[in-house]
Parts: sequence; structure tokens; C-alpha cells
Amino acid sequence: MKILIVNNAEPSNNDFVSPIENILHAPSVDILLEASVETETISYSNLVGQDLSPYSGVILSASPGGDDIVENHLRFYEWIKSYDKPILGICSGHQIIGRLYGSELIRETQQEIGDLEVYITKDDPIFDGLNKRFTVRQAHNDSITLPTDFALLASSDKCEVQVMKHKSKPIYTTQFHVEALNPEIILNYLDIVKNHNT
Repeated sequence: MKILIVNNAEPSNNDFVSPIENILHAPSVDILLEASVETETISYSNLVGQDLSPYSGVILSASPGGDDIVENHLRFYEWIKSYDKPILGICSGHQIIGRLYGSELIRETQQEIGDLEVYITKDDPIFDGLNKRFTVRQAHNDSITLPTDFALLASSDKCEVQVMKHKSKPIYTTQFHVEALNPEIILNYLDIVKNHNT
């Protein structure tokens, strides 16, 4: 299994991809999945025209606040609409996917910073092993509305669209930073990737 990690920060900034790499490269992951996991990390701006067929799945990282990647760089992500394997978008990755599918960007009114609670609104394998309410690491000023093609899976008291899934494609997104406090969601995603590619 080969996972592409898309670095949504500048190439010199690995703050958001290193925790993902550490989770995927943990020795226990291969044992849990009964499959070996390889990764490759590529900057979002280098993906246009790339052949993504060698990858079993894609994880889109978060990005620093203030760079406005969601509004200014959507052209680099059009490939998402034609990619047919599992995708996991985290924070700005969540917002980018939402905007590609018609979300409106909500500025600052749903800001969340710190370790806060979210609650599951619809059961899904992405939540295996989690309680109906669980604590996550939030660090976002902006948020999105729910696109028509997506189902809402989890919310918080302040921000409705915390986790969503495409209704017919294996695309998942989280507003919060799963790489910080919720590695089990990444492991559940890997299990979804494994089953999809079997």
C-alpha cells in the first residue's frame, strides 16, 4: 500500500506532514493492517499533471493560517475530482475539498482553537473504536458549508461541518487535526484504503 501525502504548506514547512508520516511509519501499523505501508510526500503545487495511479490513497495535510490556500490555490487540486481511490483531507485539506465541490467558505465566525469535543452524527467506519463524543485538536479560523454531494458525519457545538464523506466516492475530510490527537482516524482510513484496493 502506497499513500501519497500532499503537503499543503510551503515545501520547507513539514510541521503538518511529519506527524502524518510518523503515524503511517509506526511499526504497529503494518501489523494492524497485515500490509506494509509506504509513503511519498509531494508539495501540492507539484501535483498538476502527475500520474497518481501508483498510489492506493491520498492524504491532504493542513496548512499554516494566513496563507489563504483554500481561496487562492484551488487550481492545483482539480485532480481530486477524477481520482477514484480513498482521500482524506485534514483542516485546510477539508476546506479545499469542500470548495471544489461547491462549499461556501465561512470566515472566522466558527473559529476553534484548542482541544475541544466533537460528536458523531452518522456512524461510519472512519470512527471505528471512537466514542460518540471525542476530543480533537482544533486550529482553524475558517470553516465550510456542507457540499450537496457530501454527507455530514460529525459536528461540534460551534462548527457544524467537522467530518464529511462524499456520498458516492471514498472521500473523507476532517476540520480538526487528526494527526495531532486522533491517529485512530488515520488508521481507520488506512483500513478503508486496504479494503478499497483489495
